[in-house]
Amino acid sequence: MGKVYGLHTLELGPGVNGEEFERFATQSIEQWPPLPGWRFTLLKGDHGDQSGQYLILVEIESQNVRDRVSPSGGFEAIEEGRQWYATVGPLLEHWQRYVTHIPGVDAPYTDYHELTD
Repeated sequence: MGKVYGLHTLELGPGVNGEEFERFATQSIEQWPPLPGWRFTLLKGDHGDQSGQYLILVEIESQNVRDRVSPSGGFEAIEEGRQWYATVGPLLEHWQRYVTHIPGVDAPYTDYHELTD
């Protein structure tokens, strides 16, 4: 199987300045401890229907790599996931100043896997 992609839509709260959010979010993501085989990227739409909207793209090497720390969609089931979230969870609380919901915490998300030969 190929890579797994998590698409996490971010909606800014009322009155939140986009540039301020971008600075905050990129600095916050840089503080997250690495998860082997995982990559987190902040994206901003620049053309089309979602222009100006934000998204976090989670890129994971494979379903097996994802399931090693998050087999059920959260990080509570496996010790490695719990340790990672113990660091990231408090950082995500600061996101509530900027976004209406935190995907995967209090908002839906979807993981997609590549369809490969």
